[in-house]
Amino acid sequence: MSGQLAKRWICLRQNELEQMSRWSAGSTPGSVKPVYGARYPPLQHASPTKGADIPGRISKFRDYENSVSDAWDTRVKVDETLASASAAKVLAAHAAGKTTRDEEIMPPVSAAPTKNSRQQALQRLAIQKEPLPSSVSATPQTANPIYPKLPEISDQPRSAAPIASAPPYGGDRDQTRFARLRRLFSNGKSSGRSSPPVDVDLDKLREDCWMGIPHKLRPQAWRLLSGYLPTNAERREVTLQCKRDEYWHYVEQYFHSRFEDQNADTFRQINIDIPRMCPLIPLFQQKMVQEMFERILYIWAIRHPASGYVQGINDLVTPFFVVFLSEFIPQDVEVGSFDVSQLPLEQCQLIEADSFWCVSALLDSIQDNYTFAQPGIQRKVLQLRHLMSRVDRPLHKHLESNGIEYLQFAFRWMNNLLMREIPLRATIRLWDTYLSEPDGFMQFHNYVCAAFLRTWSKQLQAEKDFQGVMILLQNLPTQSWGDREICELTADAFSLQSVFDGARRHLSAQAASP
Repeated sequence: MSGQLAKRWICLRQNELEQMSRWSAGSTPGSVKPVYGARYPPLQHASPTKGADIPGRISKFRDYENSVSDAWDTRVKVDETLASASAAKVLAAHAAGKTTRDEEIMPPVSAAPTKNSRQQALQRLAIQKEPLPSSVSATPQTANPIYPKLPEISDQPRSAAPIASAPPYGGDRDQTRFARLRRLFSNGKSSGRSSPPVDVDLDKLREDCWMGIPHKLRPQAWRLLSGYLPTNAERREVTLQCKRDEYWHYVEQYFHSRFEDQNADTFRQINIDIPRMCPLIPLFQQKMVQEMFERILYIWAIRHPASGYVQGINDLVTPFFVVFLSEFIPQDVEVGSFDVSQLPLEQCQLIEADSFWCVSALLDSIQDNYTFAQPGIQRKVLQLRHLMSRVDRPLHKHLESNGIEYLQFAFRWMNNLLMREIPLRATIRLWDTYLSEPDGFMQFHNYVCAAFLRTWSKQLQAEKDFQGVMILLQNLPTQSWGDREICELTADAFSLQSVFDGARRHLSAQAASP
């Protein structure tokens, strides 16, 4: 039965190829070929690592490549035995209820053979994959909302809250820091008077936001933590208005050039990626929202010619967009299903401009991830390998003994900041912490990836071959993750950073030793 399903899936993909014949070679919709400003070649090889010359690893990886090769390419011969084995394992996992795709918010890569080219099988670029038709209901589910509202951030006094809703982390200390944040952003509203805003101590704000931000205060806190808003109260409103006007000036100045020859490839790739983004969330399938993303991504690409648009950058806009959208909709309305066209045009323009500037600040901090040959990602993957060799030696040896190169799975973790591995609501909560770290996206993220990999150490070591390990790494069961899991993850990452952050040279020197 599983072999028939695999063959049927391949036939469906080949039929779709014929429908897309109008596209030129190498730019088929759904292709995972990265676009580097429509002018740079993609990364070809990882840095050489110890053990790369062990006999049999190359042939083992080629067997795996063949089993997941891009079915859009009719020249590729799929190994039916391996494909059938993969399909059987996925179907058995779904039958046993190991994953609940109905509840997925941002689906990770599917376990069955999907639209993976040979090059992408090596690089693991984080491109949206369609879930298995048999495992997703026709109606998107909203059981798990996409916008995290922590249970301990109620505006009611703690004495009025039931005992069962007491905060799981921090207790009274959480209530104290939430009270400080509310006072900081209230501007006298609680007393019925209008008082001027106050200057912000950025270090203190980071300390109070590290363990999570009350959802009502998150939009303003993210603007400050991103450096988009100045901490000086007198300059805040003027700066905000100027930056929003500046963004729309860029749109007026540059957006019309999207169809010119030198920019057409970049805009076409943006057009391909956006409709495939978050397919189970109705919010991101709205035409108006997709047009907003087109402008944000294109203007950013035009203003950053050293990198241009790279597939995966579109994902990094979504947390900011959701947070700033939440500022204008009722609290009892689920953000993921809200119709943005109901908002006044002025509010939509504010959301778009704020999303642009905040994602620009994020990308500026990790821009070497997206320049030619992506040196930032190569360096981070190598650092992750070194770190894992110290903090979880058995897992590290297990990966290497099965021919697993860190680049094969960690490239996506670095390229998309784990957004393909955890739900959007968990990403937003994780970014509360990233934005509260001075180098959250650049440096702390590496320790989070190490803590994330350690979380699955036992399950990964239970897999006894290359294929089993890779399938698990591509389908980690994080669909129900929320605040508790992120708190545990960041706590582990913080402990790793405390031990190793000051000893990177020692870590690198010792990592290669037996």
